[in-house]
Amino acid sequence: MHKRTSTLQCLCLLILTALIAAPILVFAQDLPDLAPPILGEFDPAALEDIDPAHVAILPELTDHARAIFQRGQVQDTPRDPRMFSKIGDSMTNSQNFLVAIGTGEYELGEYTDLEDVIAFIREIDPETNAFNRVNYANALGFTTASALDSTWADSGVCEPNESPLACEFRIANPAFALIMFGTNDVMVFDPSLFDYFLRLVILDTINANVVPVMYTFPIRPEEPEKSAQFNQIILAVAADYDLPVINLVAALEPLPNYGVDLNDTLHLTIPNAPGSATTFDENSLSAGYTVRNLVTLQALDILLTELEFIPAEA
Repeated sequence: MHKRTSTLQCLCLLILTALIAAPILVFAQDLPDLAPPILGEFDPAALEDIDPAHVAILPELTDHARAIFQRGQVQDTPRDPRMFSKIGDSMTNSQNFLVAIGTGEYELGEYTDLEDVIAFIREIDPETNAFNRVNYANALGFTTASALDSTWADSGVCEPNESPLACEFRIANPAFALIMFGTNDVMVFDPSLFDYFLRLVILDTINANVVPVMYTFPIRPEEPEKSAQFNQIILAVAADYDLPVINLVAALEPLPNYGVDLNDTLHLTIPNAPGSATTFDENSLSAGYTVRNLVTLQALDILLTELEFIPAEA
């Protein structure tokens, strides 16, 4: 009798141990619909209840984002959690977007809690890293369609018929993609086309086992109402695919003209000297690029903390 009880206890212990050790699985029925979008199915009425003013500025690690990240870790060459790609137009392809952080040229001010995430990302190389390396899926004039079109790819490094997006992911092997479009799209696409191409960019990123981290974009002064609608589309796409989104337009709302340079509406403002886009004090945070850099670091900190690559605050 005692022997049977002991055997049962051992068996139960083995089962319990196996359950504890087993990875958390995300089943197919839990995942968003990843079927390719169909051009012409866009419904503007679906945007009516989406208000960026009521969406948090900083993201959470969603269940789908975690599942994408996990897939990237078990592929033949695991995606590097210290690496992210910058995907977008010239507002992203800018020396003012994170670049100086890559070589340690920053002042965190009261945001010293961000030192851990910066150090983690710079581990890969203290001089050339995700903050400042050359990216192959952002450029002056880029739209959502450009990122998918091989004619925009850098022929010096990209393979024949390879899109800029695929080229960038092959070369960088990132775990994350910081994706911001809209500034150029709002001038050339109608809402249906923007929704269509944005979904294609996001699906290509997901299918590459790279976590898309989306942004709303600053209101373009020439098209304020259309910009607002495109930001609703971005939030709808993020919700449909259960993805993290940095609500940049909400972060920029207190700044004049949403932090956009009225002399060059393709770009954000930069601080007056002695400030900089990577100096996080009151003076510099009155400029658009500084705000974008801050919320991007905060978002990366949230995601990498949730994934347990950097320690949570005590």
